[in-house]
Amino acid sequence: TRRSSDLLSVRGAPDVGLLGRQQISGDITWSKPRHGRRPGIVHIALPEADSALAMLMIGGATVRRQWFVDPAKAGNKRFLAVQHFDADLRMLRDAVLTSPHSDRFERGVSTLLFLSGFSPSDPLQTDAPDLIVTTPGGKIAIVECTVRTADISTKVGKLVDRRGSLSKYLTSVGQPAEAIAVLVCRMPLDQLPAQAADAARNNVLLLTNEDLVAALERVRFPRDPDDVLASASTRLASQQGLLRA
Repeated sequence: TRRSSDLLSVRGAPDVGLLGRQQISGDITWSKPRHGRRPGIVHIALPEADSALAMLMIGGATVRRQWFVDPAKAGNKRFLAVQHFDADLRMLRDAVLTSPHSDRFERGVSTLLFLSGFSPSDPLQTDAPDLIVTTPGGKIAIVECTVRTADISTKVGKLVDRRGSLSKYLTSVGQPAEAIAVLVCRMPLDQLPAQAADAARNNVLLLTNEDLVAALERVRFPRDPDDVLASASTRLASQQGLLRA
C-alpha cells in the first residue's frame, strides 16, 4: 500500500523550470503481483530534455536517484561530434582511465578538455608542457600528464619552471601574466598524499582519478571553461590554506 509520503518524481535536464518537473506517483499503471513483485509502468513526455533524473522517496526519505539518458541527444555539440566517431566514448574512457601508454593518456586528457569546452593544444617542441589550454575568456593553463606516480615530482618541477617562463613572457608583451599549472595523474587521490601536498605547495593543481571520472560523467552537458578554471583556482587556494594551517 502506497503512503502519501511515498513519492516518485522526475526532473528533466536541461532544467526548464516547473514544466520539466513532474510528480508521477499517481500516474503509474500497476500490474498484478508476480514472484513477489508488482510491476508498474508510467509514460511521461519531456520533449526538451536529453536526460532525466528519477527520484524515489519512501516515508519522506530519498532512497533512490537514477539518471536516464537519451543517447541521441545532448546539449554539448562537442560531445555529439566526438561520440559520433567513438561510440559511448569507449576509446576515450580507455585512454583516460585504463591504457598504460603515456602518449595515449595525454591524447585522452586533451580530448576530455576539448569536450569540457576548453581549447587544448599539443606543442610540437620538446621543451614545452604536454598541453597548453585556453578558455573563451582568455585564461591560460599549462598541463602535464602522467600515468606514473614516480614522475609526479619531476612533472611538478617542470610546471613551476614553465609557468614562470610563460608568465614572464606574457608580462613582457603586455598581456595578463597569470597561467594556471595543472598536473593530471590517473592514480586515486588517497594514494598520493605526499605528492598532493607537494603540488599544492608549488601552486600546482593536481587532478586525479576522481576528477577524471567526474569530468567524463559531465561531458554531455556544456560548461563554462572560465568558471571551471575559477573553481580550480579556488580549490587550489583552499588546499594551500590547509597546508598552512
